[in-house]
Amino acid sequence: MGSIPFYAKRFVSGSNFEEAFNIVEKLNQKKISVTLDVLGENIKEKNQALKFTEEYDLLLKRIAEKKLDSYVSVKLTMLGLDIDHEFCFENLCKILKTADQFNCRVALDMEGSDYTERTLAMYERAAKDFSSPEIVLQAYLHRTENDINRVIAANGKLRLCKGAYKEPAEKALQKMPQIVENYKKLIQKLLVDGKRVCIASHDDEVIDFCMQFIEKNNIPKDRYEFQMLYGMREKTWSRIREKGHNMTIYVPYGEDWQAYYSRRLTERKENVFFVLKNLFKS
Repeated sequence: MGSIPFYAKRFVSGSNFEEAFNIVEKLNQKKISVTLDVLGENIKEKNQALKFTEEYDLLLKRIAEKKLDSYVSVKLTMLGLDIDHEFCFENLCKILKTADQFNCRVALDMEGSDYTERTLAMYERAAKDFSSPEIVLQAYLHRTENDINRVIAANGKLRLCKGAYKEPAEKALQKMPQIVENYKKLIQKLLVDGKRVCIASHDDEVIDFCMQFIEKNNIPKDRYEFQMLYGMREKTWSRIREKGHNMTIYVPYGEDWQAYYSRRLTERKENVFFVLKNLFKS
């Protein structure tokens, strides 16, 4: 599929992990951590899922070898969730075993709501045997408050985002002000009761709210981090870090960039307006 086109390079770091590592090293020099995501999803062939499993295994080994301040994020449909549950879990366990060996985190990215229960169940199962897994939940889903209790009962490691997929009203909040208020409600519980929470937001209202809550409640720095997407609000990354907070950037790479790029811009009209607004903010 070739190199990444110029218009996607703002959000996608490169077509392979060597190109991505250049970005990781630059961010690490600024004391900013990274979660690396290999682009790809909804894999239908076992050989493709095995190929991505091997890539993540190698990626973890290379991160350790280069001593990078980085961990990884993975979508379970890349590992074969659409093919067979046990096959996917075997692939995930191989990745988690390597991650535990090198003391590296593995975030299970959340996909559309059709995958929420299966992803959460696989995370709960994996958390019994491995220390590396954490999970992503989406604040706009009505079920997320209950799901948070399940995560806290497992290992308490979670990234909370607003939600990128188009979902019906019976499953998710539709208006951004409602989503923001629910995010604030959920993040308070996570900061108090969770083992480690990743505050994934580019929203100034959310960021300021979390900073004030963290300061007021003396939340230890090793219990949370702020997260943003590669390509958005770079000056804000540095400002958050300079205030003494942990800062992580979600850095994707890979030839299968189209779905990711499209989701950043087109899947929900709220995301289109939000991304366009934040492209011009520092």
